[in-house]
Amino acid sequence: MHSQWAARTANLVGAWSLVVADAVTRSTQRETGLGGAVPAALVTIRAYRDQSIEELRGALGLSQPGTVRLVDRLVAEGWVERRPGRRPRTVALALTPAGRRMTRRVIAARERAIRELIAPLAADEAEVLERALERLLHARGRRGRDPERVCRLCERAVCDRCPVAEGSDEAGEPPAAPRGE
Repeated sequence: MHSQWAARTANLVGAWSLVVADAVTRSTQRETGLGGAVPAALVTIRAYRDQSIEELRGALGLSQPGTVRLVDRLVAEGWVERRPGRRPRTVALALTPAGRRMTRRVIAARERAIRELIAPLAADEAEVLERALERLLHARGRRGRDPERVCRLCERAVCDRCPVAEGSDEAGEPPAAPRGE
């Protein structure tokens, strides 16, 4: 790759990544009325039924005390409940009916924001973008990226095969299979 072209591509990707991140953050926070990791926590808890606070912490990249405070907030909002965990002295997290409704709204808001951003692309351009993104995400999986972390805001039902998980599988890591809805 030519160095000037590579530098420009890096600039464009960096700028685009911020546009996407900002749009997703604004749209999902608008739905919940809360910032930070709240939207990603809801989506992650939905995807991985009976997830422990420690598993959630890993997926979100938060400290243990920060994750506990986040879960306290989700419980106070009426979106999450704590249950006895799979192992002794652990707590499992589950969405309440209100939490399931909010999670559906968060996922829909994320999708609307992204669809709006890619709307200027023609169908063939969108297909090229999809293939390029699959290839890039697959490579991240091969580099040991955890699908739970990378896909923390994904609507898992729309990916019949996750490129991050496939890349992780090829790297010799066990697949992260959703245990949720």
